[in-house]
Amino acid sequence: MTTKDIEIEKNAEQTDAQNEQTEQQEPEELAPKKKRKLARRLFVIIAVCFSVYMGITIIYDKAEIARLRSETSEISKQIDEEKAQNDEYSRMLDSGEKEYMKKIAIDKLGYAYPEERRFYIVNQNK
Repeated sequence: MTTKDIEIEKNAEQTDAQNEQTEQQEPEELAPKKKRKLARRLFVIIAVCFSVYMGITIIYDKAEIARLRSETSEISKQIDEEKAQNDEYSRMLDSGEKEYMKKIAIDKLGYAYPEERRFYIVNQNK
């Protein structure tokens, strides 16, 4: 063999050795890349799930707020009605209309005089 052939063989051996080293290094280099890709995908999945959860929570909370506001307005209307009725009762008490107060007590509240008997007609043909 000539010196050129020897050099070519040495170069081929060195190239083979380098190829073996790169083949051994590739899985080591690929592992962090795969881990990074997996971590990114996992982060994206978690971010999407969190965003969906927050969106659903916001929609539910808005519906709950609307329901509570309508309930509050209904209760406010009831309070106003009761205040108006109380004002009317106070006005009647202050005016001194005893006959009117007697009528209210008997008709609406069901009061009766002592020793008074009341008879109620019950319609049996309903």
